Parts: sequence; structure tokens; C-alpha cells
Amino acid sequence: MSNWERLEWSKQVTALNERIRDFQGDPSPDRLEQAITQLRAYAEAASSGGIEIPAHFIAI
Repeated sequence: MSNWERLEWSKQVTALNERIRDFQGDPSPDRLEQAITQLRAYAEAASSGGIEIPAHFIAI
């Protein structure tokens, strides 16, 4: 995994964590939908190869 790929993955995880914290601070239906949408986008990018997840973060 290159430094750029590691940085991109780190940015994605940070954005996802912020979205979840935002929902936890104000658990409204809109914020829940935003968190789910971002989780789905992250999962889609990971499964399509759009982002690479470090091997030690993958559960088998």
C-alpha cells in the first residue's frame, strides 16, 4: 500500500468517524441516513477497489 493510498484510506475513515459522531451527538433520522449513506459509499469503494484497506483492518 503506497503512502498516497494509506492517506486516502485514513481520510475516508476520519470522515466516516466524524459522520457517526455527528449522528451520536444528535440522533435524528436525517443524520442516521447520512451516516448510513457514507457507510455504504465506503463499503462500495472498498469492494470495488476504489480504496485499499490495510490487511490488518480486514476481518476474515
